[in-house]
Amino acid sequence: MNPSDLAILEADDWFGHIPPDRRALLLAEAQVRSLAAGARLYESGDPPNGLWAVIDGDVQLKGYPAPGLEMLVPILRPGTWFGETSTLDGLPRPTDAVAVGPARVAHVSMAAFERAAALAPILYRDLGVLSCQHQRTALGFIAQTVARPVRGRVALLVAGQSQDGREAVQMRQEDLAMLVGVSRQTLNRHLKALEADGVISLAYASITVRDLPRLLAVGAGEGR
Repeated sequence: MNPSDLAILEADDWFGHIPPDRRALLLAEAQVRSLAAGARLYESGDPPNGLWAVIDGDVQLKGYPAPGLEMLVPILRPGTWFGETSTLDGLPRPTDAVAVGPARVAHVSMAAFERAAALAPILYRDLGVLSCQHQRTALGFIAQTVARPVRGRVALLVAGQSQDGREAVQMRQEDLAMLVGVSRQTLNRHLKALEADGVISLAYASITVRDLPRLLAVGAGEGR
């Protein structure tokens, strides 16, 4: 792993707070993999295959809470670690993990993690902390979805997925609608209204933030 890859991983709130000796143990056998757009790291129901971290590009998690129902998780950006649940409990994967576009990821296999944890058992607690962070994020996302009007949810989700306006959101409206919890038609109506207000601009499978302060104001319920 080259120094720039390591810097991306160490910038993560979770990984960056692990002491250097334990970070080194986790990465001792890590493999860096390049992925094509649409490549799957694992699928729902697969046996656990260890820990993953995004280095370049984006990864999307998809769950299936009921037959015919797909649930998306906000896109995982560079520096984000994931896959800890099945690594901890040894049970099948609860989601798919798919590269949104070309991506590079770091992979710590189950065997590699177990060897590292044999030398430093506290790594299991480290994974527990990562799991708690993800649970808190998920609960916050659920609370935001339930409590806010649809347009506010759309505004905040677009702002978040665009990294607060720093890049365009590359996502199909069908996927964005699933994250917001509305139909594609309802989502499109609210996106068109935001575009008419000059807050965003729309293109095929892409949304660009034009006025981040106003977008965040809509999300906070302070604008139309």
